[in-house]
Amino acid sequence: MPRTLLFACLAGLVAVAAGADVPTGRDRARTFLVLRVVDALGLSDEKALQMRDVLRRADERRLELVSKRDGVEKQLRASLATAPVDEAKMAGLVADAHAVQRDLAELPERTFREAEKILTVEQQAKLLLFRRELQGEVRQALQRRGATAATHDHRR
Repeated sequence: MPRTLLFACLAGLVAVAAGADVPTGRDRARTFLVLRVVDALGLSDEKALQMRDVLRRADERRLELVSKRDGVEKQLRASLATAPVDEAKMAGLVADAHAVQRDLAELPERTFREAEKILTVEQQAKLLLFRRELQGEVRQALQRRGATAATHDHRR
């Protein structure tokens, strides 16, 4: 019963903290992630709230980096479409694209280092083991969602 109450409170807190600027689907995904992590790690209420903040910051950073990557890739495509190619401009864009890709790749490690500060060693171990399981669940959910969207689009 207390765990159910904790989940209900966390879901409400995540929804309120996410604010109106977060799309509903993203809000649901964040809530799902927080609840799964809290359950898998057996976090106290205080640590659950701290972990929620860690995960929120990581998600916001990921969204920022993906947006930046999309913008740089758009500029790269436009630059490649011009003749002659401005080599200096292209070199800068390539460096920017590489930096964004590096930052995206480092994000899970940065997130773990931040979580490390609030988790016990046992919880850290559980988080490391849980990450792969959660990645599989997310992939499956995205595949189901893609299949559902494809079926829906096909019916139109």
